[in-house]
Amino acid sequence: MNTAVVKSERAGQMIVVGWTFLLVAAVLWPFASPGMPMLRDMVVPPHPALTDAAWGLGESAARSAPQDTVLALAGGFTDAGLVMRLLMLCGLTVGGVAAAELVRRVLHVGVVGQIAAVTMLLWNPFVVERLLQGQWSLVLAMTLLPAVALTTVVAAPWWRATAMAVAGLTPTGALLAVAVAVVAARTWRDRLVALGTGAVVSAPWLVATALGSGAGVADPAGAAAFAARAERWVGTLGAVAGLGGIWNRQAVPVAREAGPAALAVVALLALFVVGARMAWGSRARPGSSHSALIGARRRLIVLAVASVIVIAALATPPGLSLMEWALETVPGAGLLRDAQKWVALAVPGYVVLAAAGAETVARQIPDHRRWLAALFAVTVIIAAVPDLPRAVAPVKPVAPWPGWSAVSGIVAMDDTAVAVLPAGPYRIIDGRPTYDPAVKTLPAPVLATGDLVVSGVAVGGEGSTSATVEKTLLDAPDHAIDVLRAHGAGWVLVENSPGEVGDSERVLSRLEVVYSDEHLTLHRVPGAIERPERADRTLAWIALLAWASMALAGPVRGLLPGSGRTRSAAGTRART
Repeated sequence: MNTAVVKSERAGQMIVVGWTFLLVAAVLWPFASPGMPMLRDMVVPPHPALTDAAWGLGESAARSAPQDTVLALAGGFTDAGLVMRLLMLCGLTVGGVAAAELVRRVLHVGVVGQIAAVTMLLWNPFVVERLLQGQWSLVLAMTLLPAVALTTVVAAPWWRATAMAVAGLTPTGALLAVAVAVVAARTWRDRLVALGTGAVVSAPWLVATALGSGAGVADPAGAAAFAARAERWVGTLGAVAGLGGIWNRQAVPVAREAGPAALAVVALLALFVVGARMAWGSRARPGSSHSALIGARRRLIVLAVASVIVIAALATPPGLSLMEWALETVPGAGLLRDAQKWVALAVPGYVVLAAAGAETVARQIPDHRRWLAALFAVTVIIAAVPDLPRAVAPVKPVAPWPGWSAVSGIVAMDDTAVAVLPAGPYRIIDGRPTYDPAVKTLPAPVLATGDLVVSGVAVGGEGSTSATVEKTLLDAPDHAIDVLRAHGAGWVLVENSPGEVGDSERVLSRLEVVYSDEHLTLHRVPGAIERPERADRTLAWIALLAWASMALAGPVRGLLPGSGRTRSAAGTRART
Protein backbone atom coordinates (compact mmCIF):
# COMPACT_ATOMS: atom_id res chain seq x y z
CA MET A 1 0.00 0.00 0.00
CA ASN A 2 1.19 3.52 -0.77
CA THR A 3 3.04 5.09 2.17
CA ALA A 4 1.12 8.35 1.77
CA VAL A 5 -2.19 6.48 1.94
CA VAL A 6 -1.10 4.65 5.09
CA LYS A 7 -0.08 7.91 6.75
CA SER A 8 -3.38 9.50 5.73
CA GLU A 9 -5.36 6.60 7.20
CA ARG A 10 -3.40 6.75 10.45
CA ALA A 11 -3.95 10.49 10.68
CA GLY A 12 -7.65 9.93 10.13
CA GLN A 13 -7.75 7.29 12.86
CA MET A 14 -6.00 9.65 15.28
CA ILE A 15 -8.55 12.36 14.52
CA VAL A 16 -11.45 9.98 15.17
CA VAL A 17 -9.95 8.66 18.41
CA GLY A 18 -9.17 12.20 19.57
CA TRP A 19 -12.73 13.27 18.80
CA THR A 20 -14.01 10.28 20.76
CA PHE A 21 -11.95 11.25 23.81
CA LEU A 22 -13.25 14.81 23.56
CA LEU A 23 -16.89 13.71 23.52
CA VAL A 24 -16.35 11.22 26.34
CA ALA A 25 -14.84 14.04 28.42
CA ALA A 26 -17.84 16.25 27.65
CA VAL A 27 -20.20 13.56 28.94
CA LEU A 28 -18.26 12.29 31.94
CA TRP A 29 -16.51 15.39 33.27
CA PRO A 30 -18.68 15.62 36.43
CA PHE A 31 -17.42 12.20 37.56
CA ALA A 32 -13.90 13.60 37.79
CA SER A 33 -14.95 15.21 41.07
CA PRO A 34 -14.41 13.24 44.29
CA GLY A 35 -17.37 11.96 46.22
CA MET A 36 -20.17 9.45 45.96
CA PRO A 37 -22.13 9.20 42.69
CA MET A 38 -25.68 9.78 43.85
CA LEU A 39 -28.61 11.07 41.79
CA ARG A 40 -32.04 9.47 41.49
CA ASP A 41 -31.45 5.79 40.57
CA MET A 42 -27.67 6.13 40.84
CA VAL A 43 -26.27 5.35 44.29
CA VAL A 44 -22.73 3.96 44.42
CA PRO A 45 -21.39 3.90 47.99
CA PRO A 46 -17.62 3.53 48.38
CA HIS A 47 -18.09 0.07 49.86
CA PRO A 48 -21.54 -1.36 49.05
CA ALA A 49 -22.81 -4.22 51.16
CA LEU A 50 -23.03 -7.70 49.60
CA THR A 51 -26.58 -8.36 50.76
CA ASP A 52 -29.36 -10.47 49.26
CA ALA A 53 -30.62 -7.27 47.64
CA ALA A 54 -27.26 -6.81 45.91
CA TRP A 55 -27.67 -10.29 44.45
CA GLY A 56 -31.23 -9.52 43.36
CA LEU A 57 -32.53 -12.13 45.81
CA GLY A 58 -34.66 -9.84 47.95
CA GLU A 59 -38.27 -8.76 47.65
CA SER A 60 -37.54 -6.31 44.84
CA ALA A 61 -37.10 -7.36 41.23
CA ALA A 62 -33.52 -8.09 40.14
CA ARG A 63 -33.23 -4.88 38.10
CA SER A 64 -29.58 -4.28 39.00
CA ALA A 65 -28.06 -7.74 38.82
CA PRO A 66 -25.18 -8.36 38.42
CA GLN A 67 -24.30 -4.64 38.59
CA ASP A 68 -24.81 -4.34 42.36
CA THR A 69 -23.07 -7.66 43.00
CA VAL A 70 -20.02 -6.66 40.97
CA LEU A 71 -19.76 -3.27 42.67
CA ALA A 72 -20.19 -4.80 46.13
CA LEU A 73 -17.43 -7.33 45.46
CA ALA A 74 -15.17 -4.62 44.03
CA GLY A 75 -15.95 -2.40 47.00
CA GLY A 76 -14.29 -4.97 49.26
CA PHE A 77 -10.95 -4.02 47.69
CA THR A 78 -11.32 -0.44 46.48
CA ASP A 79 -13.79 2.40 46.11
CA ALA A 80 -16.75 1.05 44.12
CA GLY A 81 -17.35 4.56 42.80
CA LEU A 82 -13.93 4.45 41.16
CA VAL A 83 -14.80 1.12 39.51
CA MET A 84 -18.02 2.63 38.21
CA ARG A 85 -16.13 5.61 36.80
CA LEU A 86 -13.61 3.32 35.07
CA LEU A 87 -16.41 1.25 33.56
CA MET A 88 -18.03 4.37 32.15
CA LEU A 89 -14.76 5.81 30.85
CA CYS A 90 -13.67 2.59 29.15
CA GLY A 91 -17.15 1.70 27.95
CA LEU A 92 -17.91 5.02 26.30
CA THR A 93 -14.47 5.18 24.73
CA VAL A 94 -14.69 1.65 23.35
CA GLY A 95 -18.23 2.34 22.16
CA GLY A 96 -17.17 5.49 20.32
CA VAL A 97 -14.23 3.83 18.59
CA ALA A 98 -16.41 0.82 17.75
CA ALA A 99 -19.05 3.08 16.20
CA ALA A 100 -16.42 4.60 13.93
CA GLU A 101 -15.03 1.21 12.96
CA LEU A 102 -18.53 -0.19 12.39
CA VAL A 103 -19.43 2.43 9.79
CA ARG A 104 -15.99 2.18 8.21
CA ARG A 105 -16.54 -1.51 7.63
CA VAL A 106 -20.21 -1.63 6.64
CA LEU A 107 -20.30 1.67 4.72
CA HIS A 108 -16.63 2.12 3.75
CA VAL A 109 -16.78 5.76 4.87
CA GLY A 110 -13.87 8.00 5.74
CA VAL A 111 -13.16 10.33 8.63
CA VAL A 112 -16.21 12.52 7.98
CA GLY A 113 -18.66 9.65 8.35
CA GLN A 114 -16.79 8.20 11.32
CA ILE A 115 -16.87 11.49 13.22
CA ALA A 116 -20.62 11.74 12.58
CA ALA A 117 -21.09 8.19 13.88
CA VAL A 118 -19.16 8.84 17.10
CA THR A 119 -21.07 12.07 17.69
CA MET A 120 -24.42 10.34 17.12
CA LEU A 121 -23.53 7.73 19.72
CA LEU A 122 -22.18 9.93 22.50
CA TRP A 123 -23.99 13.27 22.12
CA ASN A 124 -27.74 12.70 22.20
CA PRO A 125 -30.75 13.20 24.49
CA PHE A 126 -30.77 9.55 25.59
CA VAL A 127 -27.31 9.87 27.13
CA VAL A 128 -28.21 13.05 29.01
CA GLU A 129 -31.67 12.05 30.18
CA ARG A 130 -30.65 8.62 31.39
CA LEU A 131 -27.62 10.02 33.22
CA LEU A 132 -29.87 12.58 34.90
CA GLN A 133 -32.17 9.72 35.86
CA GLY A 134 -29.14 8.03 37.40
CA GLN A 135 -29.17 5.06 35.03
CA TRP A 136 -25.47 5.07 34.29
CA SER A 137 -25.32 1.37 33.42
CA LEU A 138 -28.08 1.82 30.83
CA VAL A 139 -26.01 4.56 29.19
CA LEU A 140 -23.01 2.22 29.31
CA ALA A 141 -25.04 -0.54 27.65
CA MET A 142 -26.36 1.76 24.94
CA THR A 143 -22.91 3.05 24.01
CA LEU A 144 -21.59 -0.53 23.76
CA LEU A 145 -24.25 -1.60 21.25
CA PRO A 146 -22.08 -0.54 18.26
CA ALA A 147 -19.31 -2.71 19.73
CA VAL A 148 -21.74 -5.63 19.87
CA ALA A 149 -22.73 -4.99 16.25
CA LEU A 150 -19.11 -4.59 15.13
CA THR A 151 -17.86 -7.79 16.77
CA THR A 152 -20.80 -9.61 15.22
CA VAL A 153 -20.14 -8.24 11.75
CA VAL A 154 -16.41 -9.09 11.85
CA ALA A 155 -17.06 -12.55 13.32
CA ALA A 156 -15.33 -12.00 16.66
CA PRO A 157 -17.61 -13.96 19.04
CA TRP A 158 -15.22 -13.88 22.00
CA TRP A 159 -14.98 -10.09 22.02
CA ARG A 160 -18.71 -9.91 21.37
CA ALA A 161 -19.22 -11.94 24.53
CA THR A 162 -17.17 -9.39 26.48
CA ALA A 163 -19.14 -6.47 25.05
CA MET A 164 -22.43 -8.22 25.80
CA ALA A 165 -21.38 -9.04 29.35
CA VAL A 166 -20.41 -5.46 30.20
CA ALA A 167 -23.58 -4.18 28.55
CA GLY A 168 -25.44 -6.84 30.53
CA LEU A 169 -24.62 -5.42 33.95
CA THR A 170 -28.39 -4.96 34.12
CA PRO A 171 -31.21 -7.06 32.60
CA THR A 172 -32.15 -4.25 30.21
CA GLY A 173 -28.61 -3.97 28.91
CA ALA A 174 -28.40 -7.73 28.39
CA LEU A 175 -31.61 -7.77 26.35
CA LEU A 176 -30.46 -4.80 24.27
CA ALA A 177 -27.15 -6.50 23.50
CA VAL A 178 -28.82 -9.78 22.56
CA ALA A 179 -31.24 -8.03 20.23
CA VAL A 180 -28.48 -6.14 18.41
CA ALA A 181 -26.27 -9.22 18.14
CA VAL A 182 -29.08 -11.31 16.68
CA VAL A 183 -30.04 -8.60 14.20
CA ALA A 184 -26.44 -7.96 13.07
CA ALA A 185 -25.54 -11.65 12.78
CA ARG A 186 -24.84 -12.89 9.24
CA THR A 187 -26.01 -16.50 9.67
CA TRP A 188 -28.58 -18.40 11.67
CA ARG A 189 -25.78 -20.31 13.34
CA ASP A 190 -24.26 -17.07 14.60
CA ARG A 191 -27.68 -15.95 15.80
CA LEU A 192 -27.92 -19.11 17.88
CA VAL A 193 -24.45 -18.46 19.28
CA ALA A 194 -25.50 -14.89 20.14
CA LEU A 195 -28.62 -16.17 21.89
CA GLY A 196 -26.53 -18.67 23.84
CA THR A 197 -24.09 -15.96 24.85
CA GLY A 198 -27.01 -13.77 25.90
CA ALA A 199 -28.39 -16.57 28.07
CA VAL A 200 -25.08 -16.94 29.90
CA VAL A 201 -24.69 -13.17 30.27
CA SER A 202 -28.22 -13.01 31.67
CA ALA A 203 -27.67 -15.86 34.13
CA PRO A 204 -27.28 -13.62 37.23
CA TRP A 205 -30.62 -11.89 36.86
CA LEU A 206 -32.42 -14.97 35.55
CA VAL A 207 -31.28 -16.99 38.56
CA ALA A 208 -32.13 -14.12 40.92
CA THR A 209 -35.57 -13.85 39.37
CA ALA A 210 -36.16 -17.58 39.81
CA LEU A 211 -34.93 -17.66 43.41
CA GLY A 212 -36.13 -14.26 44.63
CA SER A 213 -39.61 -13.05 45.43
CA GLY A 214 -39.71 -9.91 43.30
CA ALA A 215 -40.67 -11.42 39.96
CA GLY A 216 -44.43 -11.28 40.32
CA VAL A 217 -46.86 -9.16 38.39
CA ALA A 218 -46.54 -5.37 38.57
CA ASP A 219 -48.90 -2.48 39.17
CA PRO A 220 -50.67 -1.71 35.86
CA ALA A 221 -50.57 1.99 36.79
CA GLY A 222 -46.93 1.85 35.75
CA ALA A 223 -47.93 1.61 32.08
CA ALA A 224 -49.07 5.23 31.84
CA ALA A 225 -46.62 6.53 34.45
CA PHE A 226 -43.56 5.21 32.61
CA ALA A 227 -44.73 5.62 29.02
CA ALA A 228 -42.67 7.68 26.59
CA ARG A 229 -43.45 11.38 27.02
CA ALA A 230 -44.40 13.74 24.20
CA GLU A 231 -42.26 16.79 23.53
CA ARG A 232 -43.36 20.21 22.34
CA TRP A 233 -44.13 20.48 18.62
CA VAL A 234 -43.01 16.95 17.75
CA GLY A 235 -45.23 14.82 19.99
CA THR A 236 -44.31 11.37 21.25
CA LEU A 237 -43.17 9.98 17.91
CA GLY A 238 -40.87 12.93 17.28
CA ALA A 239 -39.51 12.83 20.83
CA VAL A 240 -38.66 9.14 20.59
CA ALA A 241 -37.26 9.52 17.06
CA GLY A 242 -34.92 12.15 18.47
CA LEU A 243 -33.82 9.68 21.22
CA GLY A 244 -35.70 11.67 23.86
CA GLY A 245 -39.07 11.31 25.55
CA ILE A 246 -38.08 9.92 28.97
CA TRP A 247 -41.04 9.61 31.33
CA ASN A 248 -39.49 11.83 34.02
CA ARG A 249 -39.75 15.47 33.01
CA GLN A 250 -37.27 16.43 35.74
CA ALA A 251 -34.56 14.44 33.94
CA VAL A 252 -34.99 16.40 30.70
CA PRO A 253 -32.37 19.06 29.84
CA VAL A 254 -33.73 22.59 29.73
CA ALA A 255 -32.74 22.93 26.08
CA ARG A 256 -35.06 20.03 25.16
CA GLU A 257 -38.06 21.98 26.42
CA ALA A 258 -37.41 24.89 24.08
CA GLY A 259 -38.98 25.32 20.66
CA PRO A 260 -35.71 24.92 18.70
CA ALA A 261 -35.42 21.37 20.02
CA ALA A 262 -38.20 20.40 17.62
CA LEU A 263 -36.19 21.85 14.74
CA ALA A 264 -33.21 19.79 15.88
CA VAL A 265 -35.27 16.59 15.61
CA VAL A 266 -36.39 17.57 12.10
CA ALA A 267 -32.81 18.41 11.08
CA LEU A 268 -31.52 15.08 12.39
CA LEU A 269 -34.15 13.14 10.51
CA ALA A 270 -33.33 15.17 7.41
CA LEU A 271 -29.68 14.12 7.75
CA PHE A 272 -30.84 10.51 7.91
CA VAL A 273 -32.94 10.95 4.78
CA VAL A 274 -29.94 12.40 2.95
CA GLY A 275 -27.90 9.34 3.83
CA ALA A 276 -30.67 6.78 3.48
CA ARG A 277 -29.84 5.83 -0.11
CA MET A 278 -26.20 5.22 0.67
CA ALA A 279 -26.98 3.41 3.93
CA TRP A 280 -29.52 1.10 2.31
CA GLY A 281 -28.08 0.63 -1.17
CA SER A 282 -25.07 -1.25 -2.46
CA ARG A 283 -21.72 0.30 -3.35
CA ALA A 284 -20.54 -1.78 -6.31
CA ARG A 285 -18.51 -4.28 -4.30
CA PRO A 286 -19.82 -7.64 -5.43
CA GLY A 287 -19.33 -10.78 -3.38
CA SER A 288 -21.04 -12.66 -0.60
CA SER A 289 -19.13 -10.89 2.19
CA HIS A 290 -20.14 -7.50 0.87
CA SER A 291 -23.73 -8.64 0.55
CA ALA A 292 -23.60 -9.76 4.18
CA LEU A 293 -22.41 -6.31 5.24
CA ILE A 294 -25.24 -4.67 3.33
CA GLY A 295 -27.70 -7.03 4.97
CA ALA A 296 -26.33 -6.27 8.44
CA ARG A 297 -26.60 -2.51 8.07
CA ARG A 298 -30.08 -2.80 6.55
CA ARG A 299 -31.28 -4.90 9.46
CA LEU A 300 -29.84 -2.39 11.93
CA ILE A 301 -31.75 0.39 10.16
CA VAL A 302 -34.96 -1.64 10.21
CA LEU A 303 -34.43 -2.30 13.93
CA ALA A 304 -34.04 1.44 14.50
CA VAL A 305 -37.24 2.33 12.65
CA ALA A 306 -39.22 -0.49 14.24
CA SER A 307 -38.12 0.36 17.78
CA VAL A 308 -39.12 4.02 17.39
CA ILE A 309 -42.55 3.13 15.99
CA VAL A 310 -43.28 0.45 18.61
CA ILE A 311 -42.23 2.64 21.54
CA ALA A 312 -44.34 5.54 20.30
CA ALA A 313 -47.27 3.16 19.74
CA LEU A 314 -47.01 1.91 23.34
CA ALA A 315 -47.75 5.46 24.49
CA THR A 316 -51.11 5.49 22.66
CA PRO A 317 -54.34 4.33 24.38
CA PRO A 318 -54.25 0.86 22.75
CA GLY A 319 -50.54 0.55 23.58
CA LEU A 320 -51.12 1.55 27.19
CA SER A 321 -53.92 -1.01 27.48
CA LEU A 322 -51.60 -3.69 26.15
CA MET A 323 -48.87 -2.72 28.62
CA GLU A 324 -51.36 -2.65 31.51
CA TRP A 325 -52.49 -6.15 30.61
CA ALA A 326 -48.89 -7.37 30.49
CA LEU A 327 -47.99 -5.80 33.83
CA GLU A 328 -50.90 -7.33 35.71
CA THR A 329 -50.77 -10.69 33.90
CA VAL A 330 -47.19 -11.59 32.96
CA PRO A 331 -44.70 -12.13 35.83
CA GLY A 332 -41.58 -10.02 35.35
CA ALA A 333 -43.19 -7.69 32.80
CA GLY A 334 -42.26 -4.77 35.04
CA LEU A 335 -38.90 -4.85 33.25
CA LEU A 336 -40.70 -3.56 30.15
CA ARG A 337 -42.76 -0.75 31.67
CA ASP A 338 -40.18 2.00 31.07
CA ALA A 339 -40.83 1.77 27.36
CA GLN A 340 -38.68 4.70 26.21
CA LYS A 341 -35.42 3.06 27.32
CA TRP A 342 -35.80 0.50 24.52
CA VAL A 343 -35.16 3.24 21.96
CA ALA A 344 -31.51 2.40 22.62
CA LEU A 345 -32.10 -0.33 20.02
CA ALA A 346 -32.25 2.43 17.42
CA VAL A 347 -28.75 3.70 18.16
CA PRO A 348 -26.69 1.32 15.96
CA GLY A 349 -28.96 2.08 13.01
CA TYR A 350 -28.80 5.79 13.79
CA VAL A 351 -25.01 5.60 13.81
CA VAL A 352 -25.07 4.10 10.32
CA LEU A 353 -27.57 6.67 9.03
CA ALA A 354 -25.67 9.62 10.50
CA ALA A 355 -22.41 8.42 8.95
CA ALA A 356 -24.10 7.89 5.59
CA GLY A 357 -25.68 11.34 5.71
CA ALA A 358 -22.38 13.04 6.51
CA GLU A 359 -20.53 11.09 3.82
CA THR A 360 -23.20 11.90 1.22
CA VAL A 361 -22.85 15.61 1.97
CA ALA A 362 -19.05 15.30 1.84
CA ARG A 363 -19.16 13.89 -1.67
CA GLN A 364 -20.83 17.04 -2.90
CA ILE A 365 -17.89 19.13 -1.67
CA PRO A 366 -14.32 19.40 -3.02
CA ASP A 367 -11.87 17.18 -1.17
CA HIS A 368 -10.01 20.03 0.51
CA ARG A 369 -13.28 21.27 2.05
CA ARG A 370 -14.76 17.99 3.22
CA TRP A 371 -14.23 19.02 6.80
CA LEU A 372 -17.24 21.30 6.25
CA ALA A 373 -19.42 18.18 5.87
CA ALA A 374 -18.18 16.88 9.21
CA LEU A 375 -18.87 20.26 10.78
CA PHE A 376 -22.36 20.29 9.28
CA ALA A 377 -23.21 16.78 10.51
CA VAL A 378 -21.81 17.40 13.99
CA THR A 379 -23.79 20.64 14.27
CA VAL A 380 -27.02 18.90 13.29
CA ILE A 381 -26.45 16.13 15.83
CA ILE A 382 -25.39 18.24 18.81
CA ALA A 383 -28.26 20.67 18.21
CA ALA A 384 -30.51 18.12 19.93
CA VAL A 385 -28.70 18.86 23.24
CA PRO A 386 -26.48 21.87 22.56
CA ASP A 387 -25.70 22.36 26.26
CA LEU A 388 -24.81 18.74 27.02
CA PRO A 389 -21.75 19.47 29.22
CA ARG A 390 -23.81 21.84 31.34
CA ALA A 391 -26.86 19.56 31.30
CA VAL A 392 -24.96 16.64 32.86
CA ALA A 393 -23.51 18.79 35.66
CA PRO A 394 -26.07 17.54 38.25
CA VAL A 395 -24.51 14.05 38.21
CA LYS A 396 -21.45 15.46 39.97
CA PRO A 397 -20.73 13.22 42.99
CA VAL A 398 -21.37 14.49 46.52
CA ALA A 399 -19.85 13.77 49.90
CA PRO A 400 -21.64 10.86 51.63
CA TRP A 401 -23.05 11.33 55.10
CA PRO A 402 -20.31 10.42 57.60
CA GLY A 403 -22.73 8.53 59.84
CA TRP A 404 -23.20 5.66 57.40
CA SER A 405 -20.02 3.98 58.61
CA ALA A 406 -21.14 3.99 62.24
CA VAL A 407 -24.65 2.81 61.44
CA SER A 408 -23.28 0.02 59.24
CA GLY A 409 -21.06 -1.18 62.06
CA ILE A 410 -23.96 -1.28 64.51
CA VAL A 411 -26.50 -3.11 62.33
CA ALA A 412 -23.81 -5.64 61.37
CA MET A 413 -23.82 -6.90 64.98
CA ASP A 414 -26.81 -9.15 64.23
CA ASP A 415 -28.71 -10.47 61.23
CA THR A 416 -31.99 -8.63 61.67
CA ALA A 417 -33.50 -6.26 59.11
CA VAL A 418 -33.61 -2.48 59.09
CA ALA A 419 -36.87 -0.55 58.66
CA VAL A 420 -36.44 2.95 57.26
CA LEU A 421 -38.18 6.31 57.47
CA PRO A 422 -39.43 8.48 55.79
CA ALA A 423 -41.70 6.25 53.71
CA GLY A 424 -40.82 5.47 50.11
CA PRO A 425 -37.65 4.42 48.29
CA TYR A 426 -36.28 7.90 47.55
CA ARG A 427 -34.66 10.63 49.64
CA ILE A 428 -33.75 14.28 49.14
CA ILE A 429 -30.06 14.61 49.98
CA ASP A 430 -28.18 17.86 49.43
CA GLY A 431 -31.17 19.08 47.46
CA ARG A 432 -31.14 16.20 44.97
CA PRO A 433 -33.56 13.25 44.76
CA THR A 434 -31.81 9.95 45.20
CA TYR A 435 -32.56 6.31 45.84
CA ASP A 436 -32.24 5.54 49.55
CA PRO A 437 -28.50 4.97 50.20
CA ALA A 438 -29.37 2.66 53.10
CA VAL A 439 -30.37 -0.12 50.70
CA LYS A 440 -26.91 -0.38 49.16
CA THR A 441 -24.83 0.76 52.13
CA LEU A 442 -26.03 -1.20 55.15
CA PRO A 443 -24.88 -4.81 55.62
CA ALA A 444 -28.40 -5.93 56.50
CA PRO A 445 -31.74 -6.41 54.75
CA VAL A 446 -33.36 -2.99 54.36
CA LEU A 447 -37.17 -3.03 54.37
CA ALA A 448 -37.82 -0.32 51.80
CA THR A 449 -40.86 -0.40 49.56
CA GLY A 450 -40.73 0.25 45.84
CA ASP A 451 -43.84 2.44 45.85
CA LEU A 452 -43.48 5.50 43.62
CA VAL A 453 -45.46 8.59 42.77
CA VAL A 454 -44.91 9.56 39.13
CA SER A 455 -46.60 12.75 37.91
CA GLY A 456 -49.18 12.38 40.64
CA VAL A 457 -49.86 8.71 39.84
CA ALA A 458 -49.16 6.18 42.61
CA VAL A 459 -47.34 3.10 41.32
CA GLY A 460 -47.06 0.19 43.70
CA GLY A 461 -43.78 -1.65 44.09
CA GLU A 462 -42.72 -5.12 45.20
CA GLY A 463 -42.30 -6.34 48.74
CA SER A 464 -45.16 -7.36 51.03
CA THR A 465 -42.95 -7.46 54.13
CA SER A 466 -41.56 -3.99 53.48
CA ALA A 467 -45.05 -2.63 52.81
CA THR A 468 -46.40 -4.12 56.04
CA VAL A 469 -43.55 -2.73 58.13
CA GLU A 470 -43.80 0.71 56.55
CA LYS A 471 -47.57 0.88 57.07
CA THR A 472 -47.12 -0.21 60.68
CA LEU A 473 -44.65 2.60 61.36
CA LEU A 474 -46.84 5.20 59.68
CA ASP A 475 -50.09 4.12 61.36
CA ALA A 476 -48.45 3.35 64.73
CA PRO A 477 -50.97 0.84 66.15
CA ASP A 478 -50.56 -0.31 69.73
CA HIS A 479 -49.06 -3.62 68.62
CA ALA A 480 -46.58 -1.96 66.24
CA ILE A 481 -43.48 -3.29 67.98
CA ASP A 482 -44.86 -6.84 67.84
CA VAL A 483 -45.36 -6.43 64.08
CA LEU A 484 -41.78 -5.18 63.66
CA ARG A 485 -40.44 -8.17 65.60
CA ALA A 486 -42.55 -10.66 63.64
CA HIS A 487 -41.27 -9.30 60.34
CA GLY A 488 -37.61 -9.39 61.33
CA ALA A 489 -37.09 -5.64 61.84
CA GLY A 490 -34.53 -5.26 64.61
CA TRP A 491 -33.69 -1.67 63.72
CA VAL A 492 -35.48 1.47 62.60
CA LEU A 493 -33.38 4.06 60.78
CA VAL A 494 -34.70 7.61 60.41
CA GLU A 495 -32.98 9.65 57.71
CA ASN A 496 -32.99 13.43 57.63
CA SER A 497 -34.96 13.84 54.44
CA PRO A 498 -38.36 15.27 53.51
CA GLY A 499 -41.01 12.58 53.30
CA GLU A 500 -43.98 10.98 54.97
CA VAL A 501 -43.48 9.82 58.54
CA GLY A 502 -47.12 9.59 59.65
CA ASP A 503 -47.58 8.80 63.35
CA SER A 504 -44.24 6.96 63.54
CA GLU A 505 -43.09 9.11 66.47
CA ARG A 506 -45.48 7.13 68.68
CA VAL A 507 -43.52 3.99 67.82
CA LEU A 508 -40.07 5.59 67.84
CA SER A 509 -40.60 7.00 71.31
CA ARG A 510 -40.81 3.41 72.60
CA LEU A 511 -37.51 2.41 71.01
CA GLU A 512 -33.96 2.91 72.24
CA VAL A 513 -31.80 5.37 70.28
CA VAL A 514 -28.42 3.71 69.71
CA TYR A 515 -26.96 6.25 67.31
CA SER A 516 -27.84 9.79 66.29
CA ASP A 517 -26.27 12.62 64.33
CA GLU A 518 -27.60 15.45 62.17
CA HIS A 519 -28.45 13.07 59.32
CA LEU A 520 -29.21 9.64 60.78
CA THR A 521 -30.95 8.31 63.86
CA LEU A 522 -30.87 4.56 64.53
CA HIS A 523 -33.37 2.95 66.91
CA ARG A 524 -33.22 -0.54 68.39
CA VAL A 525 -36.38 -2.69 68.47
CA PRO A 526 -36.49 -4.47 71.86
CA GLY A 527 -37.23 -8.13 72.47
CA ALA A 528 -36.81 -11.29 70.46
CA ILE A 529 -36.72 -10.64 66.72
CA GLU A 530 -37.85 -13.17 64.13
CA ARG A 531 -34.73 -13.60 62.03
CA PRO A 532 -35.40 -13.13 58.31
CA GLU A 533 -34.54 -16.15 56.18
CA ARG A 534 -31.45 -15.66 54.06
CA ALA A 535 -31.41 -16.89 50.50
CA ASP A 536 -29.07 -19.66 49.38
CA ARG A 537 -26.51 -17.93 47.17
CA THR A 538 -24.88 -21.02 45.65
CA LEU A 539 -26.67 -20.80 42.31
CA ALA A 540 -26.22 -17.03 42.31
CA TRP A 541 -22.46 -17.47 42.65
CA ILE A 542 -22.43 -19.97 39.78
CA ALA A 543 -24.42 -17.55 37.61
CA LEU A 544 -22.05 -14.71 38.45
CA LEU A 545 -19.04 -16.84 37.51
CA ALA A 546 -20.74 -17.67 34.21
CA TRP A 547 -21.24 -13.96 33.53
CA ALA A 548 -17.61 -13.27 34.47
CA SER A 549 -16.43 -15.94 32.04
CA MET A 550 -18.18 -14.06 29.25
CA ALA A 551 -16.76 -10.72 30.41
CA LEU A 552 -13.23 -12.16 30.27
CA ALA A 553 -13.73 -14.15 27.05
CA GLY A 554 -12.31 -11.49 24.73
CA PRO A 555 -9.20 -10.59 26.73
CA VAL A 556 -8.40 -14.25 27.40
CA ARG A 557 -8.87 -15.14 23.75
CA GLY A 558 -6.60 -12.25 22.81
CA LEU A 559 -3.81 -13.68 24.95
CA LEU A 560 -3.97 -17.15 23.41
CA PRO A 561 -1.38 -18.12 20.76
CA GLY A 562 -2.66 -17.63 17.23
CA SER A 563 -5.42 -15.22 18.20
CA GLY A 564 -3.78 -12.41 16.24
CA ARG A 565 -3.90 -14.46 13.04
CA THR A 566 -7.55 -15.27 13.71
CA ARG A 567 -8.44 -11.61 14.11
CA SER A 568 -6.51 -10.71 10.98
CA ALA A 569 -8.37 -13.32 8.96
CA ALA A 570 -11.73 -12.17 10.33
CA GLY A 571 -10.89 -8.58 9.47
CA THR A 572 -9.87 -9.56 5.96
CA ARG A 573 -13.15 -11.41 5.41
CA ALA A 574 -15.11 -8.40 6.67
CA ARG A 575 -13.35 -6.03 4.26
CA THR A 576 -13.71 -8.20 1.17
